[in-house]
Amino acid sequence: MSNPTKPEARSYFGWQVERVAFMFGMSGPRVLMLGAASLLAVWPFTVADLLFGVIVWPIAALTVGLVFFRVRGRTADEWITGWVSYHLGKRRDFHKFASGALAPDASPVIDTTDLEPEATEEEAEPEADSITARKRHGHDHGHGVRRGRKRQRADLPGVLAPIEILEDEFPDGTPIAIVHHRIDKTFTAVARITYPGLGLVDTDRREQRVAGWGGLLAGLCTEGNPIIRVQAFQRLLPESGAALRRWHLDHADPQAPEVTQAITEGLLSTATLATSSRESFLAFTMDARRAASAIRSAGGGSRAASAVLARHVISLTASIGGADLAVQSWLQPRELAEVVRSAFTPNMVRSLAERREAADRGGLPAGIDPVLARPASAEARPGYYLHDGSASITYWVYDWPRSRTYSTVLAPLLGEGQHRRTFSMHHEPLGPRKAEKEVMKERTARSVAVRMRQRTGQIVPEHEQAALDRAAQQDVERANGHGLVRFTGLITITVTDFDDTSDASHRELEDAAAALEADAAAARIEVDRMWNTQDIGFAMSALPLGFGLPKARWSQ
Repeated sequence: MSNPTKPEARSYFGWQVERVAFMFGMSGPRVLMLGAASLLAVWPFTVADLLFGVIVWPIAALTVGLVFFRVRGRTADEWITGWVSYHLGKRRDFHKFASGALAPDASPVIDTTDLEPEATEEEAEPEADSITARKRHGHDHGHGVRRGRKRQRADLPGVLAPIEILEDEFPDGTPIAIVHHRIDKTFTAVARITYPGLGLVDTDRREQRVAGWGGLLAGLCTEGNPIIRVQAFQRLLPESGAALRRWHLDHADPQAPEVTQAITEGLLSTATLATSSRESFLAFTMDARRAASAIRSAGGGSRAASAVLARHVISLTASIGGADLAVQSWLQPRELAEVVRSAFTPNMVRSLAERREAADRGGLPAGIDPVLARPASAEARPGYYLHDGSASITYWVYDWPRSRTYSTVLAPLLGEGQHRRTFSMHHEPLGPRKAEKEVMKERTARSVAVRMRQRTGQIVPEHEQAALDRAAQQDVERANGHGLVRFTGLITITVTDFDDTSDASHRELEDAAAALEADAAAARIEVDRMWNTQDIGFAMSALPLGFGLPKARWSQ
């Protein structure tokens, strides 16, 4: 009789760091700095004045040091660019934001029935113009798009300013919120999800869930797929206790002893100190330029784009379920506005939860008006972000584990903590042609580096040989039908009831940041504080709006 062996847990590895490769693996500014240093080094020889070299050679050496020396994973040109950009904006008060009574919105709600459809790409301009002309003369045939939809233009700070929240409907009439970015021409739908987790399940079930998530991303790695970005978002919130108090009020016996009632009330008043809740969302972003044909067929404009995105997210429901992720609901405009407002104003979480619990009993509707999905005030500081009495620090993951890891590697970051914490993973699926180009570029660069060392008689370092092997393995997997995905991660820690004039509040904020860095080290990832760009980091990390992943710059 043989004893069954326990299956070995699968480990994961193979991700490659995206590098800027304008020339010799350096960015454009670094190449210019190196060129300037070279000119300074040869200048004294061209003018036959070595005394002049005593002056310029130290400058050249300093410039070369700035080109190759890194501080916290960032080069000198990146630090200089961030510092200059922040302080130029600060001189014009771009780092501050005020809304509400201080900056009222004159037209927060616009009826889209009076709007002309927008051209979704340059090639579609003639046809879009003809659609507009038919609308002006009253000959719009509808194309199956409902009238009377509204867009709610929230008053948001910084990079969030171009956002507006559209309202659309599924075929069964269920409302859905669509986030429209007017500059990027993108449309995003957000799903609230629940999942059973990975930590307490057996190995087979765990690998099945990971494979299901990989299948979801691989299904988006098709040529011309309009879904260009997927954001996996989770935040840990202090529990408001509204549901617990509501249950107590519904089931309490009015004739219970006063001592019992007093003890129960005391326990309920402190329930939030020991409990916390998690919220998880998936945001799918569609590029209107890729979906131009479908949008034209649906009638053109933002309403048609929202309808096209709604069809796409319906088709993704089965793939989402394959990863054991249950779509609890696709967020409606008021629900999405509540998620955004509670991120900017954490102290509203309890009141919004109580309002949600009371909505079924004839109270005010749950959520908030999308026009109010913004902070009352916000200010970006070099190292942290102030918003409505709270302060947040955002980090980005610039180095993932360099050794094989298990699927539960991020557990320390997603565990319980004293302070509010959010974690966002941004994925950008690549089409087969672009994936082939990226993989072959990486494989060629690694192969050339190894051959050059062999020809010159040098020993090939093991890390270079391992990188070449990984690139070759990626090429094999790509040829077998696997997809390639760009991805990045961001983490935000938030301290509520923050007093910017108090040293104790600043110590609490730095202690929270140190705890996050320690958890990141336990997860074997390296994080970098987003100095001088904390407002952008907050938008990418703390809000499920599909931001993230800037365009690759000569990526290698």
